[in-house]
Amino acid sequence: MKRLVRPSLCAALLLAIPGAGRAHHGVAAVSVAGPEGPGAALETTSPLPLPQGTLFTMVKSEYVPFLRLNSGPEKDYSLFNMMALGFGIRPWLSAYVFQPINVKSTDGAGRNSGVGDTNLMMVLGFKYDEGLRIVPEKESLDELMDWHFSFWAATTLPVGPTERFNGVLGEAFAPDMQTGFGSMAPSVGIAALKQLTDDLSWLGEVNYQHFFPHEYSFTRYQFGGETRVNTALVYRAYGKGRFRLDVAGELNGLHLQRDKERSEAGAMESLSASGGAMLYAAVGTRLTYGSFSAGLGVRRAFLKDLNEEADQQGAEGLERLRASFTLSYSTRF
Repeated sequence: MKRLVRPSLCAALLLAIPGAGRAHHGVAAVSVAGPEGPGAALETTSPLPLPQGTLFTMVKSEYVPFLRLNSGPEKDYSLFNMMALGFGIRPWLSAYVFQPINVKSTDGAGRNSGVGDTNLMMVLGFKYDEGLRIVPEKESLDELMDWHFSFWAATTLPVGPTERFNGVLGEAFAPDMQTGFGSMAPSVGIAALKQLTDDLSWLGEVNYQHFFPHEYSFTRYQFGGETRVNTALVYRAYGKGRFRLDVAGELNGLHLQRDKERSEAGAMESLSASGGAMLYAAVGTRLTYGSFSAGLGVRRAFLKDLNEEADQQGAEGLERLRASFTLSYSTRF
C-alpha cells in the first residue's frame, strides 16, 4: 500500500532585492519543502504549493557589502529585510504577500532606510503523471518522485517612498538609493522540480520582472528589466523523526537591461554604468523541525560581464558576498 504524505510544509521564501549600478531591482522567489518531500533550495524557487488551508509566515534578512572600486564616497552595504505571509487556497493554488524593509548605506554620504514596495504573488502548481495535471490534495512518496511544475505571477504595489532626502549631502537620494520603485513592477516565472532519489532533488527556474518609468521630483527614471535563470541540487544530509538537515548548491544567473532616464530633449535614453550579466554560485543549509525551518546561505558572483564595470560600484555582481538568513513557520487550519 502506498504511504500517503500529509505534509505540514515547512517553507522558506527568499526575496532578493539587490541594487544594480543605478538600479533598484527585486524579485520574489518561493521555496517550499515538506519533511518527507523534495528539498528546498535557498534562492531557486520550488514549484510545490502550500497545502490547502496552510498559513505560512516568514522573516528573512540578507546582508550585502560591496567592493570598493575608487576613493571617495561609495556604496557601503545594503541590508534587505522581508516579512511574508502565504496561504494555501487550494492544493494547487497558493497566494503570498511580501513586505520588504531595507537599509542602503553609502560610506560618508548618507544612509536611507524604510519600507519597500509590497509584493503580491499567486502560484499555480502542476505535476506530470501520465500527462500534465494540477497538484492533488495528497501525494504518496512514490508520486513525489514525479516531475512538478509551477507558474507564478506577481506585482509590486508602489507603497515605498521615492523622495527621501539625504541630510548629509543636502539633496534627494538617487533613484537606486530610494526604497520604493514608484510604479508597479510585474513579474512572471516558471519552476520545475524532480526528486532524483529519496535524498537528492533538482530544481530549476526562469523568471522576468519589468519596471515602468516613474516621475521623480528631479527626473523621470526607469529601472532595467531583469531576467533570472536558477538551478539547484538539494541533498538531505540527515533526517530522523521531525528533524531534517538539507545542504544545497546553486547557480543563479542574472541579466539586467540598462536603466533609462529622461534626457534634456525629453526622451527616455539608456544610461551608461548600468546593466550586464552575471552568474552567482551559492551554498547553504536548512534545518527543519516540524513546522519550523531555518536557513543560512552565502553566494557570490564568480562570472560577470557588466557593461561599464569600472563605473558600476554598488552593482549586482560587485558585492563582496550576499549572506542570508531565513526563519519560517507554517500551520494548517
